[in-house]
Amino acid sequence: MKDALLTLALAVAIFLGFVAQEFIPPIEIAKGARVLLAPVFFCFGACTLPFPAMLALALLTGFLSDFTALQIVHRSVEASDLDTLQSLAGAVELSAGWSILFFVAFGLICQGLRPLVLRGHWWLPPLMSAVTTIAYLALQFAMLTMRRFDTGGLFWSDAVMWRILAPGAIALVLTLALVLASALGANHWIDERRSVRDF
Repeated sequence: MKDALLTLALAVAIFLGFVAQEFIPPIEIAKGARVLLAPVFFCFGACTLPFPAMLALALLTGFLSDFTALQIVHRSVEASDLDTLQSLAGAVELSAGWSILFFVAFGLICQGLRPLVLRGHWWLPPLMSAVTTIAYLALQFAMLTMRRFDTGGLFWSDAVMWRILAPGAIALVLTLALVLASALGANHWIDERRSVRDF
C-alpha cells in the first residue's frame, strides 16, 4: 500500500514537473540551460520502488517527454507529385517512443542499485538523477544534430555543454533535497507512530 501511494504521488509529481518546468525561465548564467524536474522524481522512484512501479513511472515519463519535445519541422521543398510534397513538408525531428525506451533502460540501472539505496546509500539517487538528465539531453542533442547533419546542423559550443551539464547538476541538487525530505518525513512518521503506541 505504501509503495502504491508513493508511486501515485511520484506520477502526479512527474506530470506537474513537466508543467512547471515550462514556466521556469532559462538560467542566464548557465547559457540558457533549462531546469528539468521529471528526471528528479523518476530517478527517486526508480531507485526506491519495486520493478512494476518503476516501469509505470518510466512509461509515464517517457510518454510525457516525447509529447513535450515533439517538433514538426516544415521545410520548403520542390516536388512534382503531391505525395512526395506531403511526406517532406512536415518532418518529425525526434521520433516518438525513444524516450520511453531511454527511461526504461535507465530505470533498470536504478533497479540494480535499489538494494544499495534501501541499505542506506542515499547518495545514489542524486547521482543517478544527474547521470540520467545528462544522458537524456546528450542523446536528444545527438539525435537532433544527426537529423540536421545534411543542413549543416552538426556543431558544438560552450552553450551546448552548459545546456547539457547544468541541468544534470541542478537535478543532482534537487534529488538530494528530495531524498533528505523523504528521510526526515519517514523519521517523523515513525516517531509519531511510536508516540501513539505509547498511549
